[in-house]
Parts: sequence; C-alpha cells; structure tokens
Amino acid sequence: MIMKRLIFFLSMFLPLYLFAQGNSARNPSVIVVPFVEPGDGENDRIKEAVLNDEAVPLALSKIKEQFNLRSFNTIDFMTEFQRVQNRSYAASALNAKSTGLQAYVDGARADIYVTVKISKEDFDGGASNVTLLLEAKERETGFSLANASVVSDRFRASKKELTEYALEGITENFFNQLKLAFRDMVNNGREVNVTLNVDENCEFDMENDVVGTQDMTLSEELDEWVLNNAFKGNGEVRWGGNSLNVFMRVPVYDPETGRPRSISSEVGKMRRFISGLLKSKGYTASSKAASGQYIQLLIQNSRE
Repeated sequence: MIMKRLIFFLSMFLPLYLFAQGNSARNPSVIVVPFVEPGDGENDRIKEAVLNDEAVPLALSKIKEQFNLRSFNTIDFMTEFQRVQNRSYAASALNAKSTGLQAYVDGARADIYVTVKISKEDFDGGASNVTLLLEAKERETGFSLANASVVSDRFRASKKELTEYALEGITENFFNQLKLAFRDMVNNGREVNVTLNVDENCEFDMENDVVGTQDMTLSEELDEWVLNNAFKGNGEVRWGGNSLNVFMRVPVYDPETGRPRSISSEVGKMRRFISGLLKSKGYTASSKAASGQYIQLLIQNSRE
C-alpha cells in the first residue's frame, strides 16, 4: 500500500516539479472552453452550449479544478462569458480582430486553452454514454500540446450525470503531456513561418536588388537578422517560388523578465527591420495576413 501511494505521488508531482525547473519564470495560465464548430453563428453556438446544456458548465468547472490542483494558473471561462454578455463590453468587441471562441481566448490572455467537446450517444434499451474530447493548445500559435478522449460507461442517466462519470476518467497522462509539451516550447521557442511577397504594383526585385548599407540582398540581410534575433539563433531563410520564407523560433516568455512575448511583437521587429532596409528605395513592408504561427508580409511602394 505504501509503495502504491509513493508511485501515485511521484506520477502526479514529479512531472510538475520537472516542469517548474524548465520554466522558472512562471507557470502557464490555462482557460478551459467549450468546443463549438467555427464559422458563422459561432457566438450563438457558444451561448447555446453554455446556457442550455448543463453538462458544459459542469465539465468546464471540473476540468478547471483539476488544473488548479496541479498548480496551474487558471482563468474562469464562465466569468469571461458573463463579461462578454455585458452590453458595453459586447459593443466594443464588435470591432475586435477576433470573434467567436477565439475572442474569449484572446481576451483572457491565457497561455493555453483547452477545448472540451461533449457528445452523448443513445443505445437501444434507454442506456446512453458520453464521450469527452479534450485538446490543449498554445494560444498564440494554436499548436496542439495534448489531447485526451474519455468514454463513460453506459447508464440510464442524463447527459450531465454521464459527463460527471466521464470526467473521472481523465488520467494524469493528459496533464503530463501538456506539461512536457509546453516546457519544450518554453525551452526551444514557438515556430513561426513568415512569408514575404512583393506587391504586383511594386518594382522591387527581391531576389537581386541590394538593400541597406552593406550591398546585400534582402535574403542575405534576413539571414543575419534571423541568426541574431531568433530564439537561440534557431531559424533559416528559404526561397519558395517568388516568395521568401522565414522559419524562426520566437520565445514564449522574455528570458529576463518572465513576461509573455507575443508573436506579433516579434514579427513586428522583422517588419520594421525590412522597412528600414527598403526606405531609401521608396518601399515598405506591411502585414498582410496572420493565422496563428503563419504570417504574411507584403513589400509595397511607400506612401511617403
């Protein structure tokens, strides 16, 4: 019995200890959110799930509680939901860049968000079961860190009751996956892919024109910039057709302060560097599109 307790203790707390050693700056913050299909009507589906499905608030609360027990900092989704329902907040959110579930995730500023999908299946004879699908993702990139699938036993019970049974089946493996994957991301940085194109109305020859003061091409300048600015110098520049692709790692936290570092701020440094090189030629670099870890920059004629 003593040996079993020791094994349980080690399996639960040793990964957390190792995680803390790998990220001495801070523990990640987590928000547990309901899974809804993305697209048109997403906000309505979130409201429907939260207000009309008793199993959803239960699952969000219980899973959040499990993260609290493992010393994660957590943000309560239901609090965020009520805030969004506030009319003044909702009105200001109309002009937000993100909508639907992503608006909640971005607004909470959590490092990690965990989606919970609850599916009920009915069988002959009146019995039913519930399947829980959990997926943990890094907020900025949407990179999947851990996932789990739990199926309850079959009972004659409500969806809420079946969900409570299923929640007992979430194993320590899910939390350990998450801790180790996030620790690896903290230690090695997040992967970002920046694609650089030239506007069709711009005469800049990205492959041959020299820029800056060292008579180097843009790709040569970016090679040096990535070496000096990518997290631990981890990055490279490649040609892809008519585009320049910059693959680089950016930090999750500032190595000195422990504060979060956003992908947009890191890519912004690159954009300003490129614009500085091109300024004397009458060109500038602007952000064209962004989706998680994929960023598009466009070289255009300067408006000045």
